[in-house]
Amino acid sequence: MDAAISIEHVSHYYGSGSTRKQILFDVTAQIDAGEIVILTGPSGSGKTTLLTLIGALRSAQEGSLCVLGHELCGASEETLVRVRKQIGYIFQAHNLLDSLTAKQNVQLSLRLHPDLPREAMQEKPLTMLEAVGLGDRIQHHPDQLSGGQKQRVAIARALASDPKIILADEPTASLDKKSGRDVVEIMQRLAKQQGCTVLLVTHDNRILDIADRIISLEDGRLSSFTNAVISSTQQMLEMLALSNRKGELTRKVRGLAVPQFLGLLDQVTGESQQLLRVIDLCENDAFESMLDQVLEAFTLKVGQLLEAERATLFLVDHDRGELWSKVAQSEGERPLEIRTSLAAGIVGHVATTGKSLNVPDAYNEPLFNREVDQRTGYHTRSILALPLLNRRDEVFAVVQLLNKADGEAFSAADEHRLTEFAASIGVILESWWRLSHRRRA
Repeated sequence: MDAAISIEHVSHYYGSGSTRKQILFDVTAQIDAGEIVILTGPSGSGKTTLLTLIGALRSAQEGSLCVLGHELCGASEETLVRVRKQIGYIFQAHNLLDSLTAKQNVQLSLRLHPDLPREAMQEKPLTMLEAVGLGDRIQHHPDQLSGGQKQRVAIARALASDPKIILADEPTASLDKKSGRDVVEIMQRLAKQQGCTVLLVTHDNRILDIADRIISLEDGRLSSFTNAVISSTQQMLEMLALSNRKGELTRKVRGLAVPQFLGLLDQVTGESQQLLRVIDLCENDAFESMLDQVLEAFTLKVGQLLEAERATLFLVDHDRGELWSKVAQSEGERPLEIRTSLAAGIVGHVATTGKSLNVPDAYNEPLFNREVDQRTGYHTRSILALPLLNRRDEVFAVVQLLNKADGEAFSAADEHRLTEFAASIGVILESWWRLSHRRRA
């Protein structure tokens, strides 16, 4: 798949001389055409700076930044303008003109494309506003629209010219939960329909699931989302340890009056109970519910990513000699629990050998068990099975995909994409495997 955005060793600075400050440090990343990628990170980490560089709103200073086949490092104004015309922008502030109607605000973006036929200039805004659910608001001015409706107009405006890339900077920050969710789901659906690449900057954890991939920027340095989660968790635990150093509590209570002492003791007890409740998740029904949700979310996302009819994550239980899945995700069906022998079939072979299998024709593969299809009435055409390794390079799970939705076999590119996705979330899945294994022991 071709890269829509290719970033290699990009660094960026503000100011000059003694006031010069580096904002981005040797950033390298690639975003493929059609991908929806979320960029997270704390305030001041350089997310908006990176977004404006990709959007050709300023010229990159160091490294290589190639957007839609154009090198933007040291690019001329003519090149920057040419790239901007192929990008749609959505920001936290909708940036609508109050004096214009919704239709006129969308039309305004089309004026950057003078070659567009006159009929399209009239029809496209109506089509896009209907697509975002505002067909009955086309003549309304911004002050007659809610916050969510204004952002829908901004989405219609950004997509009206059929851009190849959408850049969105905190599009849900000023919206409530429902409005924010509606906005990003509309953007996701329309972008997929148009084959558009989306890079979305957000602090909103409620919308992370719309992404094909999540990356994180902290202190101007890019990392995977998993590494960012691990880093944040580690920092939290270190802070917890530092705030409860041996002897600190006893030092605090010296000289405290009884009411103050009771208040402090109540606070420490409450914090301890919160920590214990988290630990106790693996000892009660809440863990089972969370495990179901984690596995269901993973299998749903991996199935969507590879456009497979069915996706299953099998956890390996060497002690019992079996593979089991709490959730097997298939389109239009309820999740199922599956158990199979570790020594049987394609999944068992992948689990025991640690090698992936890409089977274009299941019925010509000796390892394939036809009886499963006979019992379920399902017809398996192609299979892609990939082992997941823990920190000791042991197989702890196997991902299995059945049947590409387009009828073709899984390609080497599919296998590579699955490998990358599995690696990015493997640490989290291994943690859940350890908890589930401990509970079942």
